[in-house]
Amino acid sequence: MRSTSAFRKEELEMGGSGGSWASNYDINRARDQAEEAAEKERRLSEINDFLAEQLMAFNDRDSETVRSRLDEISEILQDLMDGGVDRLLFGGSVAKHTYVDGLSDIDALVVLRNSDAETAEQLVADFSRHLNQRLPANLVSEVTPGRLAVTVKYADGLEVQLLPAVERSGKVSIASEDGSSWRDINPRRFAEKLTKVNQENANGVVPAIKLAKGVLEKKLPESQRLGGYHLEAIAVDAFKRYHGSKSREAMLTHLVDHAAKAVMRPIGDITGQSVHVDNYLGAAGSPERRRISAALKRIHTTLGSADLAEYKDIFRD
Repeated sequence: MRSTSAFRKEELEMGGSGGSWASNYDINRARDQAEEAAEKERRLSEINDFLAEQLMAFNDRDSETVRSRLDEISEILQDLMDGGVDRLLFGGSVAKHTYVDGLSDIDALVVLRNSDAETAEQLVADFSRHLNQRLPANLVSEVTPGRLAVTVKYADGLEVQLLPAVERSGKVSIASEDGSSWRDINPRRFAEKLTKVNQENANGVVPAIKLAKGVLEKKLPESQRLGGYHLEAIAVDAFKRYHGSKSREAMLTHLVDHAAKAVMRPIGDITGQSVHVDNYLGAAGSPERRRISAALKRIHTTLGSADLAEYKDIFRD
């Protein structure tokens, strides 16, 4: 029979062995956590570098050429539209710097002095027809009317999008999102709001909007994409109290996440010119809002776990 001292010696040896095992476990766990953190940091660094490259591609655009083309269009409209152009405002993506080449954006707001159009839909159609008649065929390949805007595609690949507007009762009015009615706007006031929230977030909001437009263009059918003004209004709301990382990846995923929630209810027009910017989606919780919200949630989930190769696939033409 073993003595009491022998039992104590065995307990000490077992305790020492157990302590060594626990120590090794902690060391291995710490090493795994460090490797995981390093891998996460590497992933985010690669993704942010890639997103910076995408922004450079989005910004690769000759603004002087655009302005020259807009001046030419303005002269044509002076001759054709009744009363001509009252003023041409860079109130769209050129002024707000949220332009993404090839996506649904507005280069200029063309406020017409007079128009015979009785409806917003007729205004867009008349505007498109006048441009189609007079723009030189050897320079312009296509003039296409949309619900709100008219896109002029030049033979050299440049696209200029124009938003026709009229002044009604002292307010500037454009077509509503579905093209069926008028909507009052104040583009300069909105640009000021966006500029303010952008500056408060290390000038990261405008890049986040550009990247989000790029993602939505690639991942969603046209019927589920948010209008440019709608997405910009959501961005102003998303970042007005934002305290997260200012990296491209973090701000992009935050905007998409916020949009998935915000789209479920009508969002007020921060310029105070109209009740809501997204009446085209119906009432809060409408089937259309639910479909778009679900699609945005899927995109947010994808972005949250995607590696560099998957990000490249998202933006691939």
